[in-house]
Amino acid sequence: MIAAQTWASYGKFPPPVAPYTNAPLPTGMAELKIIFPVVGQVDWRDNYNEGRGSFRHTGVDIRARKMTPVVAPFDGVFGKKVNSFWVYGDNGWKCLGTHLNNDSPGTNDNQSDPDYMFSPVLRHGDRVKAGQLVGYVGDSGKATGPHLHFELYSGEGLRNPTKALQGGRKLITPLSEIPRQEDKPDAKQERFEVCKRNWVAETGAFYGVLHAKQFDTGRVLINTVPRFVTFKFSKELINLTDPAAWPNDRSASIYFAREGEEVRIVKVVPPAD
Repeated sequence: MIAAQTWASYGKFPPPVAPYTNAPLPTGMAELKIIFPVVGQVDWRDNYNEGRGSFRHTGVDIRARKMTPVVAPFDGVFGKKVNSFWVYGDNGWKCLGTHLNNDSPGTNDNQSDPDYMFSPVLRHGDRVKAGQLVGYVGDSGKATGPHLHFELYSGEGLRNPTKALQGGRKLITPLSEIPRQEDKPDAKQERFEVCKRNWVAETGAFYGVLHAKQFDTGRVLINTVPRFVTFKFSKELINLTDPAAWPNDRSASIYFAREGEEVRIVKVVPPAD
């Protein structure tokens, strides 16, 4: 479960806050180039400024299946809290997206497991690139169905995101973003970027969530659905590294070769904090 944050904990990058009002919202359109924030098949229309009883709708709802990947629409600084993310863009704009997934797959349990809500390699205040995986579509909060509620802010305040979304570049998969991407594995090897979730030093069992994989050609695949993997570290590897000290929100690079049904680890690069 994700603990609630205090406002002060957001530091220089607190979430943008839209007006809660029944008065008409600013009518100006957001005119900027973005990457469309939801990957793959979606359904949406301009429902900005619609009356919702006691308030006006402050963004556009992008409907998609639960666990559909959500990506950063532009380069900038990433912020997050339970069910929501935002980006302070290098272009002077801000975005906010909410109703991220808070359920275990196939359920409506509201467990708020961060591995099913956010990318495992992002913490508040990190820099993100346009098209980078940030989280997953859900129906958290008061959502009536799975969708991403998406808002855009200029330097003057809230703007209708419809025009930017209409011209947004659509992706079929998040763009590659891994550390040391040039350090591809040797021939007939693979590289997994894995965030630690458990470590048993006595047995060398390492359990984590897969963020990305890289092949010996240099090709990178970002994992778009959380997948958990287990590796067995040899005594030699245990003597060379200390997974107990690794942060959970930074990925280690595990290089390995497949030998029949067995996996032989050839190198481990600890995560950079």
